[in-house]
Amino acid sequence: MVNLKERTFLWPVAASRILIGILWLYSLRWKLPPDFMPATGRGLMDWLELQVQHPAFVFYGEFVATIVIPNFTLFAWLVFLGELLVGLSLLTGTLTRVGALIGLLLALNLGVGLLEVPGEWPWSYLMLAMWHGTFLVTGAGRVFGVDGWLRKRYPDSGFLQWLT
Repeated sequence: MVNLKERTFLWPVAASRILIGILWLYSLRWKLPPDFMPATGRGLMDWLELQVQHPAFVFYGEFVATIVIPNFTLFAWLVFLGELLVGLSLLTGTLTRVGALIGLLLALNLGVGLLEVPGEWPWSYLMLAMWHGTFLVTGAGRVFGVDGWLRKRYPDSGFLQWLT
């Protein structure tokens, strides 16, 4: 019989959270403001154009072509700031559930957008989404993170307890 209430150690999840946070921060190097282009190689616009050329879903390719690319600077800032927020949240264990939820949405978006792009391995985005789901349900910032400190400092704040 499976005991779903059995406690387990969270340090392996916390270590994974920190590594995934570093991954998000490291991935910012090829989409830095103000032009969101790396010194060499493909930039954010190049990847968006690949999503239009190889859409897994026609509606998504059309959305990227007609909404995202014409408003590139706005969307580039949203992507950059979203990935920065997720990376810092996971790295420091601060409001980890919020960071995990945003990271989950970003990973799913990447998966949908890059599903049919040649040379991409879509399972990597599914695994990234699974990790974020794990961080979301386990409150992974409670170990080796600011969330643990926040929970002890403000034990009567129900909303903060939920976020951490």
